[in-house]
Amino acid sequence: MAITWYDVLGVPAGASADTLRQAYDGRKGQLRAELLNGAPSPVLSAAARASQSIEAAWLVLSDPGRRRAYDEEIGLHRERGLRGSADFGGSAGSAMPGTDAFYLLRGRFGAMLGGAAMALSDWLRPRPAPPPRGRTVPDVRGLFYQPCRDVVTMAGLRLAVVRLTQDPMPVEGLVVSQSLAAGSHVRAGTTLTVRVWHPPRHR
Repeated sequence: MAITWYDVLGVPAGASADTLRQAYDGRKGQLRAELLNGAPSPVLSAAARASQSIEAAWLVLSDPGRRRAYDEEIGLHRERGLRGSADFGGSAGSAMPGTDAFYLLRGRFGAMLGGAAMALSDWLRPRPAPPPRGRTVPDVRGLFYQPCRDVVTMAGLRLAVVRLTQDPMPVEGLVVSQSLAAGSHVRAGTTLTVRVWHPPRHR
């Protein structure tokens, strides 16, 4: 099942407005300039990507009308969750028919905002259909660890983590890079290694 704006913020689909605000503030707080000061360029690129996706998620989910329309677009029933195929990407409810985007933000809001954000444009580009029994490698750069783990699990892959910070703050890490090329096709159960950065506890 494709990842949603709810996943970007790390909240359940039935989250209250207060929960959404807390999640948004928390994600943005982890991307503060003072925490990123002195970080290497790959970390800064991942942080910029994460920031744009968080802002896009907030734009949709913080507005009740947009949120209702988005929920309808992705077939969301709050009592039962998302309906539709269990396939990861390329489903009939996708924002871009015929795509196989791993980080697919479904519905017209996902397509509109994804197209507007340059950092998200490569996430939504068309991809060839995977071979039978194969798995498409997701592009998890710029995701926080929890959504990354969910995406990799849904893709039918294993996840290995390399931590980039020796003395990290006790906050959720940001995925900076990955070992397998996004969009490539591999066997189910293949291990995807990600490099995760945390702000250092002592600077």
